[in-house]
Amino acid sequence: MMELVKVQEANGLSAFLEKHKVSRHPIIGGVLSGLQIGMAYVDNHVNAKLLVVYAVHEMIYLIGEIGGHDFEKWFQAELLPMARAFSEEDINIETYPRKDEAEMKNIFQRIPIKQGTRVAFDFSKEEYVSSNKKFNLPKEYKVAFIDRDILLKDHDDLLTDEILKFWHSTDLFLESGLGVAAYYKDKVIGACVSVYQHNGIKEIGINTYDTAHRGKGIASAMANLFIEECLKRGDTPNWTTELFRKDSIAIARKLGFVNERNYHSYYFLLEEV
Repeated sequence: MMELVKVQEANGLSAFLEKHKVSRHPIIGGVLSGLQIGMAYVDNHVNAKLLVVYAVHEMIYLIGEIGGHDFEKWFQAELLPMARAFSEEDINIETYPRKDEAEMKNIFQRIPIKQGTRVAFDFSKEEYVSSNKKFNLPKEYKVAFIDRDILLKDHDDLLTDEILKFWHSTDLFLESGLGVAAYYKDKVIGACVSVYQHNGIKEIGINTYDTAHRGKGIASAMANLFIEECLKRGDTPNWTTELFRKDSIAIARKLGFVNERNYHSYYFLLEEV
């Protein structure tokens, strides 16, 4: 039913991606280019009607026309064992074009799929510059760009583990990606990294690992330094999150992300399947 898309075949899907308005999507593009971890499947390499992109630890994208109950059987047989191998706990799904809950439950009749809400933004350099945000961290906290020396000193491998969720190697990340680490004294407590990226658009993934250090402006300071470096490189930061992540939304709003819009996504727990 579906065939694996090799990196060298991805250019043949450019018209299909344009048609469905995802040609500049940093996560989909990152997978199709082979830069980040993931895989893609197409129903027909010559005349594609459906493309499935699995961005590991992020999202499964269903792009195009989904027809027949055979799709769910293929999804369960092909993608779910792979997701378990990557130690996923839940599966998140976005569709292009957008599908409502009734349509999704018609497609997934065996899988207990649920509807969620995600939030997307556009980045405005003008808004970011005009806001002129300065983040003064409490004493003993600092943020710094992730480089080879920082990875070598990260004895708990928190940063390495974060990077390797999405990138094939730390070498590739250091060469092509961008990341900021946060410290309390000499201990790594957070990271802000380009989890996926394509054509100069970097999808931001941000995490403060220890809840004791949250609420102190650490995530904002990491994201601010990340964005500053994006602009120096001529890149564009991208920010999407879930509606229930109020802290994430608040950070985005104060760092130049505008045109906030909500849209439906879908998810289910692997243990329920």
